[in-house]
Order: sequence, then structure tokens, then C-alpha cells
Amino acid sequence: MMTLLFHGPSGSGKDTQAELLVEKYNFENIGTGEMIRKMVKEGKEEALKANEYVKMGKFVPDEIIYSMLPEWVDNYDKNKNWIFVSVVRSANQIKLFDNLLEQKGRKLDKFIHFKLDEKSAIERMSLRKYCPKCGATYHDKYKPEEKSGICSKCGANLVRREDDEPEKIKERLLEYNRTIEPILDAYRKRGILIEIDASPSIEDIHKEVVKKLNL
Repeated sequence: MMTLLFHGPSGSGKDTQAELLVEKYNFENIGTGEMIRKMVKEGKEEALKANEYVKMGKFVPDEIIYSMLPEWVDNYDKNKNWIFVSVVRSANQIKLFDNLLEQKGRKLDKFIHFKLDEKSAIERMSLRKYCPKCGATYHDKYKPEEKSGICSKCGANLVRREDDEPEKIKERLLEYNRTIEPILDAYRKRGILIEIDASPSIEDIHKEVVKKLNL
């Protein structure tokens, strides 16, 4: 089974691209955002701590994420292809992620980095919404809901993320730029780095992903 890791700045569309592979190529989409949201609803202490960092627009510390992730991964079908989204946000997490995959009998096949400039990232994030009930994401320009303000999947009211305020967006982008180069360098040395221009349309990006992965 194939195991992929998607990464890129907020607004680069990595979650949308993961969803397309789920729909068309039998992948499971494993992300920390959904993990934190569901575990917060369950009242789990580590998730509540993680959510405080999310609200501030900051990355969640390694020890908190990786205390929750092994349990979370067990919810997914081990006989399917897996996509992890942004579970390596610092060089320190590379080894943690390697260890997690080894525990689950997997290895990382490709690291896909979605590249997007800061101006485009801020524009995209300021126009996005999500469903607090099912986690579906929408965008006023690129992926609008069928009925304004209502989730097309479950009918719940959509909301904008607290950390999508312009100042918090800039904070996240600064942190992303600070941490990304060592990560890219590590996966480049392994020969598994794929870089994708995230500025075209969703459809064009998807075609490029499929081509680069030989799907």
C-alpha cells in the first residue's frame, strides 16, 4: 500500500487534493486537524491543549501531536493507501513520523510539497470556511458550498476558523517559512520529494499530482 505525506503553507489546497485522491484512488486521508477537532469533542486532555495552540495560530508542539497520533491512525483501514497531511511540521518530527509508520508496518513513499506564495495564501485563507460538524472545507472562490453558509455534506452551519484572521495567517506563514527548508532537504536526500505548484486551479493541480504519482 502507498503512504504519502502532503505538506505546504496554509491555503495551498493540500487538504482538497487529499480529498480528491480519497474519492478517486482509494486513499485514506489522515490529518491532525480532524484528529484535534474530534478529540476535543471527546474531552481528551491533550487535544484541548492542542486546540489552544490552534486558536493562537501557532503550530502544536511535537510531544502533544505525537501523543495522540498513534491512537488516531488506528481508526483507518490498513489495507488502503494512506495520505498524511502536515503531520511533519518541523525537522524534529521527521524521526517521530518514521517511528510511527514503522509501528504500523509502513514506510513513507513520497513527500509532496505544495508551493504557494504568501499573497496567494493569505487571499485563499481569508475566503475559506469549514463545517464544525463533519470537517468539510469550502472556499468562496474555489470551492463554494451549494447553499450559502450551509454545509453541502451534512447541512450544518459553516464557520470561519479563528486562526484565519489576517494577523494570525501571517504568523503561521512566518513559522512555516522558518521550518520548511530542513524538512525539504531531508526528504530530498531520501529521493522522495515531489514539489507541486499550488497556484493553478484545483483541477490542474490534481492532474499534476496524479501524473507525478503515476496513479
